[in-house]
Amino acid sequence: MAGKTYPLLAASLAAVFALSACSRDVKPAPEFKRTDYERVVVSNGVEPGTLDPQMSGDMAAGAIIRQLMDGLVGTDAEGKTIPALAERWESKGERVWTFHLRDAKWSNGDPITAEDFVYSFRRLADPATGAPFGSYLVDAQVENAEDILNGKAKPETLGVKALDAKTLQFTLIAPVPYFPDMLIQQFTFPVHRATVEKYGNKWTQPGHYVSSGAYLLKDWKVNSHINMERNPNYYDKDKVAIPKAVFLSGSGEYNRYRANEIDVTYGIPSDQVKVADIEFPGQVKRTTSLCSWYLEPNHEAAPFNDPRVRKALNMLTRRDIVVKVGGRGDTPAFQLTPPQMQGVIPVYPEWKEWTPEKRIETARKLLNEAGYNDEHPLEFDILYSTSEASKKQITAVQSVWKAAIPFIRPTLSNEEWKTYLDTRAQGNFKVSFSGWCSDFNDPAGMLNILKSNNSNNAFRYKSAAFDAFMNNTLKDGVSKEARSRLYADAEKQLQEDAALIPLYHQVEVRMVKPDIIGYSDKDPLRNYTVKSWSFAPKK
Repeated sequence: MAGKTYPLLAASLAAVFALSACSRDVKPAPEFKRTDYERVVVSNGVEPGTLDPQMSGDMAAGAIIRQLMDGLVGTDAEGKTIPALAERWESKGERVWTFHLRDAKWSNGDPITAEDFVYSFRRLADPATGAPFGSYLVDAQVENAEDILNGKAKPETLGVKALDAKTLQFTLIAPVPYFPDMLIQQFTFPVHRATVEKYGNKWTQPGHYVSSGAYLLKDWKVNSHINMERNPNYYDKDKVAIPKAVFLSGSGEYNRYRANEIDVTYGIPSDQVKVADIEFPGQVKRTTSLCSWYLEPNHEAAPFNDPRVRKALNMLTRRDIVVKVGGRGDTPAFQLTPPQMQGVIPVYPEWKEWTPEKRIETARKLLNEAGYNDEHPLEFDILYSTSEASKKQITAVQSVWKAAIPFIRPTLSNEEWKTYLDTRAQGNFKVSFSGWCSDFNDPAGMLNILKSNNSNNAFRYKSAAFDAFMNNTLKDGVSKEARSRLYADAEKQLQEDAALIPLYHQVEVRMVKPDIIGYSDKDPLRNYTVKSWSFAPKK
């Protein structure tokens, strides 16, 4: 049946499925023997956009900032929220949250105080800062956050205050049961006020950077590496086993791993996963993450301002093929929130169970109604960040669409990571290949990005009905069960509006040297910290 429906598909995808190696001829690599016990080398994928917590928004930056900085809370090996700079906390009606700080110092010896957090949270909310996650505090329901972000109130009115040097209190406008969980993200971490005000944008340079975490910033060569050393003023320094950490950006990490130049990879090329399992048994680590990948239509730009176009392409998309091309074992996605998230009720579109023939027939009708046909083809660019893995997956989507309905004629447009982020932020795209990893283990961490006022809503999607479902989850007296049903209603609204085209829920695949102790593949948030790792004793 599939062969009849997609007569051109097998040929057009042949190159996509080609493997670069034959697993039958692969043998296990020689036993690994460590020679350098002073440092761990980690591949971080791309160059971080910044090391300023409040100005950060990408995962590459977050991974490094977590080594240099601590926040109020952290996560354990399973992704559960644990104390960090706050020893404990309590709430009153889940509207007033009080955090009690431990005795800790900045890397320059200054005490870390509640005022440091007040300054940093105000900085995050202040529109003058231009923080990518400025709206995060709006989602967290912090008092006056929305008015501050919209320029209607001053940052000093934000619902956060220092009761004394070691006691910090937040006032929320609605009960948020998962509020402490939201504080695991790096943009909520404190910064050293005197340093920021002295150096301005240059405070993140080596020699200026003042840390609250386990490591110090020693060297940063753009598009190459970042070197860190253990922070002697860190409150928990005696438990930091590895003296130095090196984070690399750039390509070629798989070959560098094979050459023992890298201890932990950012990922594995999709066509090398099976080979890696054979060549490095036990060193391929798979983590089911709270990440979803999708096509992100720009609702303010033709042709994707027409819901009929979005719905048609949604129906035609073959998630199974995209997953197969990925090669990691990802799960096909029909909704935004990953099914393993706490409080998720699966929601599927009606057409999920339709035959391919019915999907194509319905999609063609929708496109014809929107004015597209053989004489007037549907032409648009798909934006994606430069990556071979991304290119393969987007090529697969492109091929599926063209094979199903030939007058769909997408072209591919790739940009380097920083340029790609800027293009999306400015809305200069038709549809982009994008993804989102939840900031915490609750569906709100995924769904909030589509709220009308969210600073990460690159979709330009606006729906009063969707906003209402999300706002109702935070009303007084809403049970966990009722909150889950409201999340499901919000997902249904996204599907009715074809707000996005979900592709897959991601499984992260990394390679980790066998003598590294403490690396966890059980954390769905993937908030790993080198301070929790160590090397096995010398043999």
